Amino acid sequence: MDHQKDWIIAAAGTDAVRTREAGFTCLHLCAEISDEGNFSLLSHPSSSRGDYLGIADSGGVPRKCKAFAFDAVSAAQARGCVGIMADFERPLLQELAAALDEEAHRCGLKFLIPLPLAEYAPHAAVIADTAISGGSLETRFSDLTARFGRERIAAQLVCSCADFPLPCASPDGTPLSDQQFQTLLRRTGSTVFFSRDLCAKYFTYSTREQAHFVLFDDADTLRTKARILHGMGMHQLLIVYPDAVKIGLMEA
Repeated sequence: MDHQKDWIIAAAGTDAVRTREAGFTCLHLCAEISDEGNFSLLSHPSSSRGDYLGIADSGGVPRKCKAFAFDAVSAAQARGCVGIMADFERPLLQELAAALDEEAHRCGLKFLIPLPLAEYAPHAAVIADTAISGGSLETRFSDLTARFGRERIAAQLVCSCADFPLPCASPDGTPLSDQQFQTLLRRTGSTVFFSRDLCAKYFTYSTREQAHFVLFDDADTLRTKARILHGMGMHQLLIVYPDAVKIGLMEA
């Protein structure tokens, strides 16, 4: 866990201050697509030099994508940011993704974009989730490396938890809060196992109607994923502040 320069930690307020003081790159989710579709700053981090400016998707529809991209890049440059992260995946935002990619590249800024919009941003690093419900983590990232190149992969580590009815046609189960998960585990008394392929923990239980499969991450699985990804040559890892504390990157 000593690859400090590889981590980008999403944090705000005092957590962002602690992140920077610890020497990590901080992702400031301080901007959004406004209801009118314009670039909108929600807050002004006191210090963000060397960090990333994050843009959230509030559901607006940009009509002037080049103007949006210019405003976003200008805001990032004014704050000394090294890059921009677009936290959106809607197909409707393909044109905006392309405009942000072009403007960021023109101005020498890094750009991070989630996998669903990657084909519209050829210069961007591609954010790929490490929480999978099928296949193999190593195979997934080997395939992504073959498609985009290792230097363009940004792996997102998330402490996820979901309940899947069996059989399940969807790769996405029903998300469980930590309290729901703990209550379910105590009530069922199930034994927890580790899936090497998924690099996640799981347990099963049954109701009168159906069997269920609960797949989840914790500090151990996130640390294991980070080790595997580092071993594969991945050097861009995204994580939110609470999970960074959970795995020991940051002190509570």
